Amino acid sequence: MYNAAMKGKMVYKIFSLADHLRRVENGYQVTPNGNTILHVTALFGQQNFVEKVLQISTALLCYKNMKNETALHIAADLGQSEVVRKLLSFEGVETLVRMTDGIGDTALHKAVRSGLVDIIRSLMDLLRNPEHDFPANKVGETPLYLAAESDFHDALIEILNVYKEPTYVTGPLNRTPLHAAVIQEHTGQYVICP
Repeated sequence: MYNAAMKGKMVYKIFSLADHLRRVENGYQVTPNGNTILHVTALFGQQNFVEKVLQISTALLCYKNMKNETALHIAADLGQSEVVRKLLSFEGVETLVRMTDGIGDTALHKAVRSGLVDIIRSLMDLLRNPEHDFPANKVGETPLYLAAESDFHDALIEILNVYKEPTYVTGPLNRTPLHAAVIQEHTGQYVICP
């Protein structure tokens, strides 16, 4: 099953993914790290295989591995933008986008930390409701805070265009995103963080 996911093949040697996933006794077979076939597929960037797996079993969409990561967390972290788009095209993604991993990061945290504007756009397009917030992770970092701290101008713009999160909300050490930008001497961010 791992080789099929890695190579993006629905039929690999004598293995048929559809038959395998439909058999009740197989449940959610996982790797030693707790990754399902969908996690492995995201890891290797097999976007067409993601779609085929989810057509057979959409329950895998929100399944978490041992680090509490979904396939979306993995794809966002590794810059698999096509995989992210495929994952976001299925029902129930509002819940998926808000799921946190073991350190409290959402897929948006991962995308900001990795500097991936196209993935940030895909996630923000889905979350056009400014009433929704992006919670801080376990150390108090919001995606906005991370973008300001890392001098990621494009991410700041994308996030602030959609989400009018008060920039005075504090993060680690009671610092706001503006504090983070000033401390890191990211002068271009002062104008953006009102």
